[in-house]
Amino acid sequence: MTKVIIRGSAPQTGTISWARSYDLGDAAGRLPRDLFIAAYGPDVVLSDIDAHAFYDLQTLRRGHVARTRLPPVDFDGILNLPDGDRPVRGTVAVHIIAYACGFVVIRPTLRFDRYQGDLDYAALHQLERAFWRYDYPLRWHVPGCPDGLPGGVRTLMNWAFLDLYERARGATPSPRRLAEWAYEGIQGCDRLHELYAAGRLSYPFPVSFGTQFELVEPAFDGTDRLPRRIAPALLRADPGDLTAEPVNVEDDSDLVCWYLEENQALTLTGTGRVDDELDVVDIDRTQLLEFLALRRATLRCVQRDTQRVLTERLQVTRAQIEHWQHIVASTTDDYVLHDRIGRLIEPLRRHYAQEVRMRDIRHLEEQVRANLAWFQERIDTAADWTGGLVGAAVGAAALVISLQDVVRIVIATLVGVPPGQVGERYGLLIAAALLVLVLLSFLGSLLVIKRLSSRLRPFSAWRIDRRRRWFA
Repeated sequence: MTKVIIRGSAPQTGTISWARSYDLGDAAGRLPRDLFIAAYGPDVVLSDIDAHAFYDLQTLRRGHVARTRLPPVDFDGILNLPDGDRPVRGTVAVHIIAYACGFVVIRPTLRFDRYQGDLDYAALHQLERAFWRYDYPLRWHVPGCPDGLPGGVRTLMNWAFLDLYERARGATPSPRRLAEWAYEGIQGCDRLHELYAAGRLSYPFPVSFGTQFELVEPAFDGTDRLPRRIAPALLRADPGDLTAEPVNVEDDSDLVCWYLEENQALTLTGTGRVDDELDVVDIDRTQLLEFLALRRATLRCVQRDTQRVLTERLQVTRAQIEHWQHIVASTTDDYVLHDRIGRLIEPLRRHYAQEVRMRDIRHLEEQVRANLAWFQERIDTAADWTGGLVGAAVGAAALVISLQDVVRIVIATLVGVPPGQVGERYGLLIAAALLVLVLLSFLGSLLVIKRLSSRLRPFSAWRIDRRRRWFA
């Protein structure tokens, strides 16, 4: 394997982005556009989704997706480089994409032209680490918080989500309180778990895609010589971390190299500029990664929920299963995207299927659907059992009603009075006798149903013997 570069200047044109998905909980009962208007007011600037030609016509007309960008956020701090700490300063643009399924994707993006200081591959690698280290020595200067938010990139993303969530619900927490809520430790964001405990969020664990690099390198000549040096420098933690080289998703193109790993992505091209609206070089691949981040988030959330129910043997309701099915069905359809995006989806599917070091998202979807099918089967079985019990109860009541005259005659014979006077003198005794008969009849029916349903025989004995004789 080519030695990993940890020194050398990075290109002057490029971006680094981080993506993470959050559940909107009880703030999800409106269209994405209305969500942003409720949170940021009627003057909120929404991105022109139509102009990007990424989603299909129905998705656009129905308003199932909306995007906005928060005011720029300045940051400063220290990068922990191998040759010593380096001061860092810059400005990020925070993009928020809301989906009608009840999730949002938050993407802070740092453009190279808004980075102050020496930018090399070692610095880019540490900015990637700043996403995963919750205590990375950075500080984000968000509005209303003079001291800033300390910590890694996920603290900034928590702040952006909680600010959106509270505003959408009509609450206005103080900037200091919001900053306290946004802190993320080794076990996650405590505020999200508090909202989950209060029943306001369904999923307290956001799901992260990770980091995306975009580099416009004029020296790129369409061959793999430069990519084979750059990709390991950004997508490997250190020279001895993993001996295998990153795999180019689009090895049939001489205009761009696209690397996609479990939590990292790299787009390398020879020409291009940063789009002033989305703050990225390649808007198609970036939006596809946002869509993948959404899909992974919804599947992971449902997978965690269903797995917890299975492991801990918890109760589950039909409404909960319907909620899971709605989330999965609404976020796993590639045809909600524009047809031209298929040219990127198909190579991506091939990459997931062939790259053994990546977990295929289709396997996650299959596991989730298998869990849901198991729950649905159990619910249907319980419904059939309940139907049997109701039938047994109705049958027992009908049987006892038909035996009322017999009960009267028996009681009259036992007490030695005419049958016509039993109802007047022994009404309570008749009622008690009928009740006992109903209970005995119901318990008998229940015992028969349980015995028959617990030992099912798919094939009768005579059919088995007949087949044995036939094949003999």
